[in-house]
Amino acid sequence: MPATPRVLVVEGPGLDGRCLRWGAELGLDVVLGQGDLAGALAESGPVDGAVLAPGPAGFESEALAGVVAAAGLPVVAVEPANLRGAGIDPAAGPLGRACARVVYGRGPETGRYALLHLAARAARAADTLAYGPGPDHVGDLLVPDGPGPHAVAVLIHGGFWYHAWERDLMDGLAVDLARRGWAAWNVEYRRVGAGGGWPATGDDVAAAIDHLMALAPVYGLDLARVATVGHSAGGQLALWAASRGRRGAVHPHLAVGLAPITDLRTARELGVGGRSVENLLETSPDPEKAMRDASPLSHVPLDVPQILVHALDDEHVPIAQTRDYAEAARRDGDDVTLIEVPAGAGGHFALIDSRSAAWPAAAAAMEGHRR
Repeated sequence: MPATPRVLVVEGPGLDGRCLRWGAELGLDVVLGQGDLAGALAESGPVDGAVLAPGPAGFESEALAGVVAAAGLPVVAVEPANLRGAGIDPAAGPLGRACARVVYGRGPETGRYALLHLAARAARAADTLAYGPGPDHVGDLLVPDGPGPHAVAVLIHGGFWYHAWERDLMDGLAVDLARRGWAAWNVEYRRVGAGGGWPATGDDVAAAIDHLMALAPVYGLDLARVATVGHSAGGQLALWAASRGRRGAVHPHLAVGLAPITDLRTARELGVGGRSVENLLETSPDPEKAMRDASPLSHVPLDVPQILVHALDDEHVPIAQTRDYAEAARRDGDDVTLIEVPAGAGGHFALIDSRSAAWPAAAAAMEGHRR
């Protein structure tokens, strides 16, 4: 890849002149093209990736999928609206299978997430590996330079467990952690509206972590140094996974919660994420039991060190979720490091932006547990 990767953006819904600004912010040279992908590629000259907005019908196009496959470069398909609401499984159709990634349902900034993914791919290569039979039973493994065995950070994305939010949210942290000497295992899981809910969502995260047993001898991973790192709803999953202790094949030695949801009962009462907690639990035969099982607060002490990071001005998850949990965990004997990020540093999403002033504090705290 060149120092400044060149990306073609074929203009369409959600893809317009804003992509030039987004690309500049991300260190990409964005070239705008019009018309069909094949024609835009022919006119653009050499590029390292492409983004297109085919419209819902385009995801069923065998012809467009063929053009993407023949392009020989990573292509991200974008749809600002909810594809599943239109009866389309984004990963199951011809275009979804051909593309490097489908990003959908994230409104006006959906195109920005596509560019973020291509920027991460340009920065560091990842192996996409299956840990189970389903389309969401996959993860991206980024291995640091140098000989192993490598400590492992299992990255678990947030998005209130909702299907439109996927593991690309953690791409930037995966690249940064690999540069810092961690093997980053950025995992996907079934989400609400796409086969998820409790306990399926938790079962997937547990299976992804246990799959490190198979990956360790191939990639030189140190299973005595495995950290779970989750953001928002992924923070709930990271802390919950660490609470499994000896029940799993792999036993995390550290849990990191970035603006984590720690108490599902309180989160439900406060309407954190709207109806997100109800949606996570409603498929369970016993929602009350599922809520107790899924809430990290129900499992303290976890008996592993924990790093909790939360912005004072978090607009999505109240900081009380972290403060109250930290107090309870410490009271029960857990080793808990609480980092409160000052207001104005970027809020909820700064914690998963490796370029922010907030993330390095978490990374530095993790470093003490890597060696």
